[in-house]
Amino acid sequence: MAVFAVANHASANEASAIVVIFNSADPSSEALARYYANRRKIDGQQLVGLRCPDSEEISRSEYQNAIALPLREIFLAKGWWRAQAGRIVESKVRYVALIRGVPLKIRSREAGTASLPERQAVAMRDEASLDSELAVLATNDRSDAGVALNPYYGSFIPILELMTEPGLLLVCRLDAPSEETVKSMIDSALAAEKNGLWGWAYVDSRNIQSGAYAKGDEWLKKLSSEMRGEGIPVLLEKAPQVLPSGFPVSDAAVYYGWYTESISGPFAEEGFRFKPGAIAAHIHSFSASTLRDPVAGWCGPLLERGASATLGTVYEPYLMLTTHLDKFQNRLMKGFTFAESAYMSTPALSWMNVAVGDPLYRPYAAWRKQPMRTDKPTIWKQYRDIIQAANGEVLVQSRNFSGPPRGLPPACFSNRSPQLKATRAP
Repeated sequence: MAVFAVANHASANEASAIVVIFNSADPSSEALARYYANRRKIDGQQLVGLRCPDSEEISRSEYQNAIALPLREIFLAKGWWRAQAGRIVESKVRYVALIRGVPLKIRSREAGTASLPERQAVAMRDEASLDSELAVLATNDRSDAGVALNPYYGSFIPILELMTEPGLLLVCRLDAPSEETVKSMIDSALAAEKNGLWGWAYVDSRNIQSGAYAKGDEWLKKLSSEMRGEGIPVLLEKAPQVLPSGFPVSDAAVYYGWYTESISGPFAEEGFRFKPGAIAAHIHSFSASTLRDPVAGWCGPLLERGASATLGTVYEPYLMLTTHLDKFQNRLMKGFTFAESAYMSTPALSWMNVAVGDPLYRPYAAWRKQPMRTDKPTIWKQYRDIIQAANGEVLVQSRNFSGPPRGLPPACFSNRSPQLKATRAP
């Protein structure tokens, strides 16, 4: 039922439930906000300019005075929120898009918490991504900050149908090392919604079998299996090291991996480009410590190389409080928006996580569209049709099978029997 609701959800309703926030002290920020609003057909009245510092990192007091307090006043004055006894009981806004120029993170008021044991440090830390802090803007008093449980975590309910937590905001940002890259993120997401996000998925695990970090590999293995069952060709790499330079990566529509400090391997090579609309994320504690550097960390560089959306963390988050990538990819494939998928798979708010991309982007929207008679199926769609015809079996071969669709390697298909068979992809 949830999938049916998502598939029939009106994009016009979502466009009326989003606020686009830009830095009014930065003309390029306003220009990007208007570009996004025009492409998504968002009413100009839903654009909000705030006079913010131009740095990526700000203090807690700067956040409160320049961003949180003015936004609360604006939301109430415009009737986007209705309050009762000091609590938000109704909201017309569920999505927020932060535009390049709005600060990225709020630094800690305390020093030395990172060296404490994990449980103690989590309880004491008050730094956060600005995005994750804004998600709980409606909470009565967030002056003390600190981690908060995400009530939307694990959900399968579209945000516009969520009857509880009316003040919860799904905050993403359109941000990257350059203005042109932000425009490309917007345009390529819209193109993928129309034409389909087709291509290979590359999943780079570490083959960790036990211990605290084994959970990360569990996420990667699970999402690999689910993607294969949905008809997405997947290459799952299990060596302890990350993919090395020279590894053949082409037609990359999805990438998940871990764990190096900055972009490396084939993704760092000159000329590498993702497919338009690509989803790419690399687990690392500081993958999004900056989004303005085209080579530092992972988030900015992945976007510079053509990814439309990514996930990251601005400070040390601890593994279990990062976005759970298996849930994230699952929700994307069920048809939820990028913002819904990110928040459905992130356990904590007022924390370190950031989702970078168009919040309304549905990468697999084309799966649910009735094709036109004139549409010519791509090799990727042919492959998915074969898998779906076999009820999700990964690889199939029929009596009349004469080889894989041109462009997909023969290793993706079984050739052992003239009858219907299933095997594993590489």
